[in-house]
Amino acid sequence: MFKRLPDGTPVLIRPIRSDDKSLLSTGLAQLSEESIQRRFLSPKRRFTTAELRYLTEVDGWDHVALVAEAPNRRCIGVARYVRLQDDHEAAEVAFVVADDYQRRGVATILAEELGQRAKMRGVKRFTATMATSNVAAHRLMAKLSSHLERHHAGAGLDELSGSLAA
Repeated sequence: MFKRLPDGTPVLIRPIRSDDKSLLSTGLAQLSEESIQRRFLSPKRRFTTAELRYLTEVDGWDHVALVAEAPNRRCIGVARYVRLQDDHEAAEVAFVVADDYQRRGVATILAEELGQRAKMRGVKRFTATMATSNVAAHRLMAKLSSHLERHHAGAGLDELSGSLAA
C-alpha cells in the first residue's frame, strides 16, 4: 500500500519477501555506524546467510516484517515484530530507517501499520530493548503505546514495554 510522508514523498509499505535478502544487505551497507549501533546495539557490517534467512523468511503471523520502499524502489526502512514464546500477547519490535530518511515520518508510518497487523493477530503489547540515548526510538514506542513502561537494563540500555494503543 502507498502512503505519503509529511513532505509528500510517496512510500510503498509492503510485507517483506524471501527475495529481499539483497535489499536488506544493501540497506545495511548504506547505514551509518550510529544507525547500525542504534538498531543492533553493536557493530554489524554484514548479515550472515542464516540471519538473512531469518529476517526475510517470516511466517506473517508470529514474525511479521514490513519494508518501506522509496519511489526508486530503494529500501528506506524495515519494521518487524516477533511474538514472545512465553507470552503470546506480546512481541518484540524493532525498526530501522535509512539515514537520509530519518526524522521524515518513515518509522511512524511503519509503526502504525505494524501495530495494526499485530492487533489483528492477537498481539496486545510491544517490547523493545534500546539504547537509553536513542530518544527517537523511545518517542516511537510512546506513539505506539497507550501505557509505556521503561526499565533501565544497565550498560546504557532500556527495556520498554507498552500496550498497543487503540
